[in-house]
Amino acid sequence: MHLATRVFVGTEIGADSARVERAFEHSLSATQAYIRADVPGGHWARGLRARQVLVDYFRSRIPAKRASTDDDLFSVLCSVTSDGGQRFSDDDIVNHMIFALMAAHDTSTITLSMMTYLIGKHPEWQDRLRAESRALDKPFLDYDDLDRLPAMDLVFKEATRMYAPAGALPRQALVDTEILGHYIPAGTRLIVNAFGSMRLHKWWPDPDRFDPERFAPHRREDKIHRFAWSPFGGGAHKCIGLYFGGMTVKSILHQLLLGYRWEVPTDYEPPLAWGTGPLPSDGLPMRLTRL
Repeated sequence: MHLATRVFVGTEIGADSARVERAFEHSLSATQAYIRADVPGGHWARGLRARQVLVDYFRSRIPAKRASTDDDLFSVLCSVTSDGGQRFSDDDIVNHMIFALMAAHDTSTITLSMMTYLIGKHPEWQDRLRAESRALDKPFLDYDDLDRLPAMDLVFKEATRMYAPAGALPRQALVDTEILGHYIPAGTRLIVNAFGSMRLHKWWPDPDRFDPERFAPHRREDKIHRFAWSPFGGGAHKCIGLYFGGMTVKSILHQLLLGYRWEVPTDYEPPLAWGTGPLPSDGLPMRLTRL
């Protein structure tokens, strides 16, 4: 959350940090609610109140952001104008900021957590990634460095296949259509289960096995279908955070690899809860050793 707020808001949340972070958690939890009514004690009810905390937080800061010359996303949304002189409304800005922080925070956290878990359980891959990072001979990544980390990219793709950071992708039919023989009338809301679809034997050999080489040039199992690997969706609505989010996660992992070695028990399987996607509900215990 601190990284996301610095990049998108241009500041640290400060004294409101715990309250705002808790509001984000409750808002995310509400998206998975089965009972979508304001029932006291329910996920949806907590989400409604949590969202109001976020709305109040961002709305109260809009005047200062409109007057600033900062280049963070929040400031840009407050000051940008179209060729016709139109500006985003306060509601537009608040909604954009809540969505951007949710998308940037939870999905990146899930991806980084599951990458560290998987290479903690498979030390041969951890060693391979560490050798790659050491070969760069620099503590921080630049964008051009990503091409020099092919093994890390393989692990990134395999981790997001096995634990899709956006586990469910909502869509709405714009016109009457048909999918696999099923009539879908215009306006129907659909959910694509990315987490489940990327574990299907139909598309992926031995799908529950951690095997980053399945994305290597000599195999490219993802090429069986253009939507086979879809943790960021696909087509015209493919997530714009693919490259920015990928670099964020890889930059953090690069520094972890240079500074630490870690391991998880070979028989450990994380019990999964659900945010935007599957996440370990037990805090993901692991043993870190400083190098």
